Amino acid sequence: MKKRLKWIAISVVGILVILAGSAYGYIRYLNGKLHHTQITADKSNRPPAAAKDEQGRSPMNILLIGNDSRIGEGRRYGAEGHEGLADVAILMHLSADRSNATLVNIPRDTMVDIPRCEIGKGKDKKVTEARFGQFNDSFRSIGASCTVATVDRMLQVRIDHYIEVDFKGVRDLTDAVGGVPICLDAPIHDPVLSNERGGTGLDLPAGPNNLSGNDALQFLRARHAFGDGSDLARIEAQKVFLMSLARELKSNAKLSNVDGMFKIANSAVSALTVDNDLAGVDKLIDLADEIKKVPEKRMAFTTLPTETYRPAPDQVQPLRPAADNLWAAIRADRPLTTGDGATDPPPAPVATTPPPPPPTIAPSDAAHIRVTVDTGTEKKRITPVVEALKRQGFKATSGTTMPDGREHANSRITYPDGSRDQAKAIATALGLPETALEVARPGDTTIKLLIGADLPDAGPGGGGTPTSSAGAGPSGTPEPPKAADLNLETADNTKCASPRKKQ
Repeated sequence: MKKRLKWIAISVVGILVILAGSAYGYIRYLNGKLHHTQITADKSNRPPAAAKDEQGRSPMNILLIGNDSRIGEGRRYGAEGHEGLADVAILMHLSADRSNATLVNIPRDTMVDIPRCEIGKGKDKKVTEARFGQFNDSFRSIGASCTVATVDRMLQVRIDHYIEVDFKGVRDLTDAVGGVPICLDAPIHDPVLSNERGGTGLDLPAGPNNLSGNDALQFLRARHAFGDGSDLARIEAQKVFLMSLARELKSNAKLSNVDGMFKIANSAVSALTVDNDLAGVDKLIDLADEIKKVPEKRMAFTTLPTETYRPAPDQVQPLRPAADNLWAAIRADRPLTTGDGATDPPPAPVATTPPPPPPTIAPSDAAHIRVTVDTGTEKKRITPVVEALKRQGFKATSGTTMPDGREHANSRITYPDGSRDQAKAIATALGLPETALEVARPGDTTIKLLIGADLPDAGPGGGGTPTSSAGAGPSGTPEPPKAADLNLETADNTKCASPRKKQ
């Protein structure tokens, strides 16, 4: 297995705070250094934006991406020329009233459905086909826009912005604040070895440490230095760093030094890539102001609940229903903490009216629509779905079990050019979102449904359960995630990191 690097995109939040208050003329200069691209590489299948609250305020979803490219200054950290993957991805959800925030780390080894992605035009056009693969591979070839499309599909609510940061951004931020104080309950010795599984060279004593620059980057990259040596253990150590960073950014006096702030802003902005709608330092400042409204005790850090992916034990898959409950809580703008640490959130208010049923398709409209139903796992899952579609008038036939034998997280309907409306009718009949639709590969002439984990077996009279109801309780409101499932921490927590014990 290749030596894996992991460092943290959430340091971008600190960069945003540093930029706040910069002089207008200097902002115009910085704008010219800010890289930006389209937000998603799957523009036709975007889920809806998050609903506004009763006061008309909107929640915000921001995807923070750490690119582990070895191009440029990154060549110091591994195989030179490596174009980079989504080594770290954190979904930051800001509540509509800005009273709380939820930050979800999506482990890079999570097996997910990656949609078909397309970016650029003419000779610069790049396309990657839909596939089931490791989450960090969503960044390959297309870049952050395909990672956004992948998280759009996982969350089923639109990502509003993304911010991508590189190695240099992490180093500059930690230098800017004069270091991030970290407590270790044991020493760290992570030597660089000649084999692929070598360490970062990090060597720290037990107790308090102040990490900046390259030391901070090594701490965040170190995979085998914490817990059981896994990516998940490293994420827990990163939480400690992030919570300390959040506290430091709110209290550090150096950030009031205008000359120092300009210097850091100049170097930090060149390390960022953002979506086109965020392409302006004034817009980054506005975003920073929104983030700063959230108190530390209401800034919840968690990790997407996962379990071992049985076909490949080095990988993981979303743990259900815990993962579904977490996504449902974010879609509903539910806080994960009341401000008292890792406690279960209060139950959702009881809905006064039940949600409307999905629209039905008239048999006369469905009669000419043909669809083949496939599955990634057990063939017995096909029959109930086929029968449910036939009851609604569709000409559905049983397909096959996919050769990979994998349970896909989300159902997918592929359709040839000119058949999108027919595919949409099938999605509506099954309660699937439009993000389930994918253009088929050239040469395919048949509409095909691949059953995913989001489509349970269809019982009598039913065609499956809408994806939006995942994690819902009897009243139709989201089932609150359990703190025990989330391993939740808040930014006011001063716990120590736990290095890996010697074997």
